[in-house]
Amino acid sequence: MTAVNRHRVVLAVGGAVGANLVVLTLALMTVGAGGFDPFAVPPVAIASAVGAIGGVVVYEGFNRAFGDAADRWFVIVALLVTVLSFLTLQQAATFEGATTGRLVFLGGMHVVAAAVVVAVLVDWEAV
Repeated sequence: MTAVNRHRVVLAVGGAVGANLVVLTLALMTVGAGGFDPFAVPPVAIASAVGAIGGVVVYEGFNRAFGDAADRWFVIVALLVTVLSFLTLQQAATFEGATTGRLVFLGGMHVVAAAVVVAVLVDWEAV
């Protein structure tokens, strides 16, 4: 296992942000914003970037701690963290403008960010 190169970091973070901005666009076209604060470019971009950077940091830590098993452990932990992230939807459900459709899109953004980060960082031959 080697350190994550800068290209993969930029691709993971930029990819998560870009993919979620596409999801946001689809959400706005489908269910609209309706005053739902999370449905704006800054919160989506910032939350996606912070989550992706967190994923990169954890992946690098796993590389150092687990060596050849790092990819397998990272996929497992990323899946668990993504599922746990759905708990934040309870708080989002209390926001003005929250609807089931908007919350589904918001949860989908969690999955999209995680999927991009995992897809970019993991050496799938090692899993």
